[in-house]
Amino acid sequence: MTTARIVSRAPGKLVVLGEYAVLSGAPAMVLAVDRYCHAEIGPSEDVYCHLLSRTGEDHSASFFPEMGSGFGLVDEVIKSLPGVSPWCGTLDSRELFAGDTKLGLGSSSAALTSWAGAWSVFSGQNNLEANSETLKTLVGLHRAIQGDVGSGVDVAASLFGGVIRYQLLELSEPSASVARLPNSVGFVGVFTRSAAATPDYLARYDAWREAAPVEAVTQIDVLTEIAQNGIDAATGDDVDGFLAAIIDYGRCLERLGERIGVDIVSSEHRKVTRQAEQLNIAYKVSGAGGGDLGLAFSTDSVALEKFKKSVEPDCEVIEFSIDPSGLVVEAVEK
Repeated sequence: MTTARIVSRAPGKLVVLGEYAVLSGAPAMVLAVDRYCHAEIGPSEDVYCHLLSRTGEDHSASFFPEMGSGFGLVDEVIKSLPGVSPWCGTLDSRELFAGDTKLGLGSSSAALTSWAGAWSVFSGQNNLEANSETLKTLVGLHRAIQGDVGSGVDVAASLFGGVIRYQLLELSEPSASVARLPNSVGFVGVFTRSAAATPDYLARYDAWREAAPVEAVTQIDVLTEIAQNGIDAATGDDVDGFLAAIIDYGRCLERLGERIGVDIVSSEHRKVTRQAEQLNIAYKVSGAGGGDLGLAFSTDSVALEKFKKSVEPDCEVIEFSIDPSGLVVEAVEK
């Protein structure tokens, strides 16, 4: 193990297109944004390992190196990249929270990615490269701590940064490539101040697919086509096609929620959608829905400013920039 202090950061994500359908092989578009999980690992000054986890509140643990920390993602990473010397680490995800509430920015994926990046260097392994092999490894680790659910789209954003086209190929092999937003499109996030119950929603979605397979295939085909058209439009700088896909996908997510028996588009998001429509702004929930964040897109900066004022104070407008770097790891000598 190195005697240097290792610091890292990994960005959070916003899903633009492809929610739910990505689990069945549809393409998704995801943005890495400038809210980060930070990790720091250095040698311990005693015989114990020490971990401080900072989210909505702080949690700490001290333990012998051969014992687990009790923090799932930390223990999964260490198990995959063993190291037994005493260490002292901090995992800080507070930028991905509003107080005690998750913002819906993929905090667990950003935490996993930042910790894995720091731990790999600290434990004497190679620096994690932003490539397909690392993506596959991190997606596998994330599924292990999430009960074998999730597509891994948020892991891709945390690892690579930028705008990503993500897809699960045969045998659920994750694939990521560079994508883009249309040049003239601006966006803002809208936080409903409530957290989504993503695992519950995914469980209801899986149950629906099993109970109504023909209906599910039809619905997923529609979502897949819209996502593909939207990503193609963005790549071709077709603003109108991209914004139309945002609106269409948002409406289909609302219908999907009705079919699986949950409010993917919550009452708060429905109200924001109406406010967006009045200003000719494209709006949809981002991620599994039921709370968390929505995304508003427009080429009209004046209309976006009016929109931001119209949704406050019921919701919180969050300005995001796209993070271009993804995982960053540095060694800081004592």
